[in-house]
This record gives sequence, C-alpha cells and structure tokens, in this order.
Amino acid sequence: MEQNGGAMKNVRRIIGVQQEHGRIRVMVAFVLVLSLLLVWSVVLASAQGTQVGTAQNAIGVLVVVRADGIENRLQGKGSLQLFEGDVLRTEPASQALIEFKDGVQVALNENTSFKILSRWEKVKGSTRIVRLKQGEIWVKTGEGPKPFEVETPVATAAVRETEFNMKVQEDGQSVLTVIQGIVEFGTAFGTCPIRTSTVSFGVRGKRCTKPAPADVKPAIAWTSAVLQ
Repeated sequence: MEQNGGAMKNVRRIIGVQQEHGRIRVMVAFVLVLSLLLVWSVVLASAQGTQVGTAQNAIGVLVVVRADGIENRLQGKGSLQLFEGDVLRTEPASQALIEFKDGVQVALNENTSFKILSRWEKVKGSTRIVRLKQGEIWVKTGEGPKPFEVETPVATAAVRETEFNMKVQEDGQSVLTVIQGIVEFGTAFGTCPIRTSTVSFGVRGKRCTKPAPADVKPAIAWTSAVLQ
C-alpha cells in the first residue's frame, strides 16, 4: 500500500511538473506573439513614411491607399494627411486637390492614379516625385526652388516655379501643356524644354515632340470646380 501511495505521489508530481511546463510554454508563446505584434506595428509605422502634405478637397471620392494597404477616403472639403508611399486614386466623375508641405498644389481629374515618392541626391537635395500611372493632373509649384517631377509610363517632367497640365492617354502617351514657366520634358531618348503656352507629346520609343503653340485654357478648364 505504501508503495502504491508513493507511486501515486510521484505520478501527481510528474503531472504537476508537466502542467507547470505547459503554463510556461503558453506564457513564452504569448510573449513571443506580443513581441511580433509590436515589431510588426513598428514596421507598418515605418512603411507609412513621412507626412508630405494634405488632401484638401474632393468632388466625388478621393481614395488614398496607404503603404500597409489601408484605404482612406475624402469626400468634400477636409484635411486628409498624405504620406510618402501613398497611392492616390480618383473614381469616375471625381476630382481632388492636394497640397504638399512646400506649397506645391496638385489637382487630379477623374480616373487618375499616382504614387507619392521622393529622391534624394547629395547635390540637389530632395526632389518630390509624383508617379502618374493614368489620368490627368494639374500642377502649380508656386514661387521659390521646389524640385518636383512627374513620372509617366513614357516620360518625365522636371519643373521649378511652373504651372502645367499632364495627361496620360490609355496607350501611355503623355501630353504636357505648360501654362507658365519651363518644363524639362524627357524620355529615354532625350529631353526638351517646353515653355509657356506650348504643348508636347511623349511617346514610347521616341523623343518628345517639338513644342507647339497651344491655347492652354481648354486644357485646364476641368480644374475650375475643384480649385474653388
């Protein structure tokens, strides 16, 4: 009987130890999961990037897709923060107006999509980049040195103290209309200076076309409502 009692005590002791080890494993797993969640939150915060401006007005709907995939929307006037890496998209019959921290204004026509990026160079410093995938934008940089570029599937427009309109056709062809100032309009085959009240076309596999005189008012007529 004493042997049986001792054996039962040993069994209970073993079970107790196993239960304690089980509790420890659960606690360790919980700590690991919590640590991973904290690390992931830091990664997401870093992915969101630096605030670069605000969306100020939307006729219809402006969709902003963050680096972590979360979507925010603006309807009407407001102040929706924008960050490096954000993708902005307007829906059909929608327009929007955003302003970067340095005062550069960008209006989006309907069915437009672009990503906010930047490039830093030791000599030039930081250049704000709008990578225009499709649609149409109006840009006004205002006074002062504000390095700014618009990239399209076939061309790049580098500007300073300029107002212009850029439209990407369905085939990728890019139409640049300069309202005021000079825009360095380039493709892989060379760069052309496009001046006030002229238009140029960027086509895949070719240099941009020679700037032609243009009535700029029709090109920016679509901006009148969203700029109010």
